[in-house]
Amino acid sequence: MKLTAIAKFLFSASVASNALAFAPNHISTCRSAFPNVKIGSCLSTSQQKNSGRPHIGERSPPSSHLPAQQTETTEDGFLSNLTINPVYSSLYILFVSVATYASINETSGASKAIIEMFMADPLHPGMGSALFETVWNAIGLIGLPLACLIMPGAKGQKFNPSPFLFASAFAGYGSMGIFMSTRKPVVSVKEEDLGWFTKNVLENKIFNWALFAVLANAYVITGAGEQLLTNAGGTFVEFKNMVGGSALGSATTVDFSILCLTGASLVPEDLRRRGFDDDQKAYAIAASTLILPAAGLALYAALRPSLVFGDEK
Repeated sequence: MKLTAIAKFLFSASVASNALAFAPNHISTCRSAFPNVKIGSCLSTSQQKNSGRPHIGERSPPSSHLPAQQTETTEDGFLSNLTINPVYSSLYILFVSVATYASINETSGASKAIIEMFMADPLHPGMGSALFETVWNAIGLIGLPLACLIMPGAKGQKFNPSPFLFASAFAGYGSMGIFMSTRKPVVSVKEEDLGWFTKNVLENKIFNWALFAVLANAYVITGAGEQLLTNAGGTFVEFKNMVGGSALGSATTVDFSILCLTGASLVPEDLRRRGFDDDQKAYAIAASTLILPAAGLALYAALRPSLVFGDEK
């Protein structure tokens, strides 16, 4: 700022000095050529003739394009128009807090034992809870049904959601929470706003049904589905005992729950992009995705109507 002020002062001084240097010549010329014309008008006429070209020793004014670009860059900087969603950011703080607290108070070796059992047999790790095994397997895939809900409204967001969706397979809401905290709702889209993958894969019903089959199968191969139907109480007791003794179990359960709630919260907005305006039914549909966590989001993606683009409404 100081350098800019000094430059402006030197430029003004240069202009003033040149004006004083050339003014006597203009005045004498006007007096000899136009004795009946007022000096002020003649001087202004002479200045107008020479305004288009710089005088000897005078520097041309700096281009106005650079300051305009600098101003535009400042106005459209990374932090400009950045909004934080309090709900999603609060969930992110909750997830980090639970994970930190569970790690501090964990029984020694509990999380390591879970990882070793999973590495020995990923499909049937024998963790002591079929329901937790389902959660463990499904959490790595829940980013796909979330992508079906997020990617149609990806354009115009502060962050590109793709890296966060990929990272959610390993970090869960630890990755998605950063994106969701800055995400803005998008209820109207144009066809050109969709990327190739969104248009041809995430909006493809064959892919949606295949994804539902994979996530629903996670409840079948672990036996959790059958246990929930025949002995729901005992299933949840086993689950509670399993997650209560390890930081990894507690953090995974909270992480999976937040991801499922996040997906359900995006359903009403997604329905509005598809021309569905009944808010009560939209919220009911969103709640129904939680009946079968993760798989419910994939089922919604398979059954939802097609996108209605802005120029078609």
